[in-house]
Amino acid sequence: MKSIDDILNLYRQRIAYYEPLHSKMRIIQSIYNGTANVPLPEMARTEMPSVPNLLAQGVDQMAGRIASVVPNVIFPEKNSNRGEQRRCSTAARVVTGWWQEDRLMMKMKQRARHLIAYGMSPVVIRWDSKENRPTWHVRHPLETFPSTDLAAGQVQPTDTIFAYRRSAAWLRSMGYATQVAAVTGRFDTPQDTSMLLLEYVDQHCTMLILTAYAEQSFPVGDWTNLESNKMRGVVLEYIENPADEMSVTVPMRITLDGASGQFDTMIGMYYMQARLMALEAIAVEKGIFPDTYLVSRPGEVGRFIDGPHDGRTGIVNVIAGGDIREIQSQPGYLTNPTIDRIERNQRVTAGIPPEFGGESSSNIRTGRRGDAVLSAVIDFPVAEAQEIFAYSIEEEDEIAIDLAKAYAGDTTTTIYVGTGNATRAVTYTPNVVFPENDHIVSYPATGTDVNSLIIGLGQRIGLGIMSKETAASLDPFVDNPELEHDRIIAEGLEQALVASIQQQAAGGQMPPMVVAKIMQIVKDDRMEIAEALQKVTEEAAAEQKKAQEQQQQQMTMEQAMAGATMGATMGPQAAAAVGSPIPGAGQGMQDLGALLGALRRPGMTVQPMRGAEMGAM
Repeated sequence: MKSIDDILNLYRQRIAYYEPLHSKMRIIQSIYNGTANVPLPEMARTEMPSVPNLLAQGVDQMAGRIASVVPNVIFPEKNSNRGEQRRCSTAARVVTGWWQEDRLMMKMKQRARHLIAYGMSPVVIRWDSKENRPTWHVRHPLETFPSTDLAAGQVQPTDTIFAYRRSAAWLRSMGYATQVAAVTGRFDTPQDTSMLLLEYVDQHCTMLILTAYAEQSFPVGDWTNLESNKMRGVVLEYIENPADEMSVTVPMRITLDGASGQFDTMIGMYYMQARLMALEAIAVEKGIFPDTYLVSRPGEVGRFIDGPHDGRTGIVNVIAGGDIREIQSQPGYLTNPTIDRIERNQRVTAGIPPEFGGESSSNIRTGRRGDAVLSAVIDFPVAEAQEIFAYSIEEEDEIAIDLAKAYAGDTTTTIYVGTGNATRAVTYTPNVVFPENDHIVSYPATGTDVNSLIIGLGQRIGLGIMSKETAASLDPFVDNPELEHDRIIAEGLEQALVASIQQQAAGGQMPPMVVAKIMQIVKDDRMEIAEALQKVTEEAAAEQKKAQEQQQQQMTMEQAMAGATMGATMGPQAAAAVGSPIPGAGQGMQDLGALLGALRRPGMTVQPMRGAEMGAM
């Protein structure tokens, strides 16, 4: 465990190391937010920029394209066992469910802006005990001080310090009133007093430290008179990391050396254009309201009786002994071309085509040519950013899985994955569904936004070089390709079933009453057509069986009644002769009975036969 002094000293070193980068970040931030001022030292004044904010336009457009595609999560199968396939599919759906419940894709829009504008996109993965799932906390790059050994292409620093401010009222509401008093040395610290918090995160723990100066409090990054203002601090929170893994990732743009935003090189041109535009506007204003001069007549001394007044006031100047003359000042004839040239230089340098603002270049005549020009400008930066985020999210998912196994390893949890009618419940146990955290996160086609991706998938299916199942796995709108495949088959069979019912109804093979019942059930939205057909068929079969049983029972009763009537009128022997409700023996049974009787009485059988023969002779 590091001491407070160690962390404070480390923070001082990080402040000095990251100050050049953070100074550029502040300039980018002011331009993006529209709060930048254009200094005009010649006139001892400042002006607000009145030129197109190409930087904000480029950041929003690039970030929107980067974050428009949802990456795929794949847990490789170790064998072809059906159970292993189910586990891998469930693991992938659990991770995407975490993203969905945490609104990660919305957070990715902000992270993409941070990466493009500032050159880094820090995030902290923590465990949400209330929701029983991991959560992603996006941090501002101006508050982030990762270890200095973090190079481009890496995402996990050795340790990180986050520096931010909270009011004394907020700290008291969180239960830190005693710590505030200990740091400030007073119990009546004003509610709106801004206090510095340092959050130190490494592989083993997270420490939250409240710091202050003995004499005064400076803004974050302002270390004037550092030696005469010694910092004091107190630990507010100390949390051990159960996964024993660094929970902070800081993906950075790939540059020649350190972190750098995509639009850092256009800062100077932006201020130059804004300055020229401000001077141009001032010159135009002077042309409308020219400067006035009092010129004395020969032998007289001109003087103002009332004035001088600016022409914009509408008040008449009253003079004596002279004449008022207006001096027109025209802007330079190269001012406007220079402003336009600087705007073009910004677009070419930062890669901001006119299409970002809804315009088209004058030399483009076809949509295909416009797409080619736009693709040449943005495809490679978008592809690079998506690859960086894919690698970073893969590391973040592994951290999230380790946290889930550490905090809720044997706890069964249910989450809902999907959108709209495709939402399905997924029940999982982290230790069962995640025996290991190795997996792959990748974008379907790096360098494309969601519109280009869908068009490209359709073209490949049409060419026959890609299956529909593969396209469904790459489509961000398809949450579960297997479920979608089953639905497509079910829809095809449903269409065939409808066609079959229509054909049977038209040919008279299906009774109209059956068709009417099916139609009414489907129309009232009580069942789908397959369920309605099954129900009506079962009801018809049950009615037919019941009718047969009633008919057989009626025939039996009629035969019994007929036998009873004949027995009462004709006697038992006649009734037996006429017939009985119990069927008699067949001819085969009679022959078998005669044969058995003959075998039992052989003597009696022979004598009559001989007598019969003699009588015949």
